Amino acid sequence: MDNSSHGPAIHSSGIAELIWRVPGAPPRAIGVVPLLMDARPAVALPWAFVDDARAAAASPGAALVLSDPRLSGPGWRPLVLAGRMQLVEDGDGSLFRDDLLRQEVRKHPPARALVDSPVLRREHWWYLPRLILLLDPVTVRDGGRRDGPADAVLAVDDDGLEVRTVRVPDWDARPLAVTGGPAARGPAVLVGQEVSVPDAERWTVHTTTGSYAEGALTGVEPAATRALEPTPGLLARMRRERALEKACVSALRAAGHG
Repeated sequence: MDNSSHGPAIHSSGIAELIWRVPGAPPRAIGVVPLLMDARPAVALPWAFVDDARAAAASPGAALVLSDPRLSGPGWRPLVLAGRMQLVEDGDGSLFRDDLLRQEVRKHPPARALVDSPVLRREHWWYLPRLILLLDPVTVRDGGRRDGPADAVLAVDDDGLEVRTVRVPDWDARPLAVTGGPAARGPAVLVGQEVSVPDAERWTVHTTTGSYAEGALTGVEPAATRALEPTPGLLARMRRERALEKACVSALRAAGHG
């Protein structure tokens, strides 16, 4: 597949999975908003996620996976983009503001309440500085679409990431069988996402880890929950925003940016 063909799919995608290798352990995975920066696949994490951003950049391999059609546009299609991550620590938010802000506000409704006007951007200044991860895809291939809670993205570290969209017939089974997995073996993670549509206010990312071989995971460490988080009340919303602000400001100051 032509590596330039990923642009329209990323442009149309609302959420994605970012997965990276952790040698000797199951891959790590988080949910992200996929962006484009100078035609390169990118994500822009708030500074509260500094540990994840630096770990992904230090990893020997990563994948950006488009598997969820929710919050997507007509150009979306499932893709797996694999390569190495480059981290740009945008400590003053200028790079994010100039190159990525419009994309994030368009794709991610919660961002609109924080940075969708000059007044909001002054009030929530801590949300503009970002940890921008740029992916140089070595491979771009068609992926699989997740259509419900029985579907997940499986990433197996077999001296490199092997990524497939799989089906889990019974999440409580041990060993944990999956269908559609790769011909690979090694430490593995199953990652799925639940998101409220169209507001994306609630967003649950769940990961289940273990060792994969021959269509099943053993030594399973299940996710705490795979259910979408409940609708928060006003107080819970305020507490969540304050916690994010505190974590971002603390990380920025520790890096000498605040």
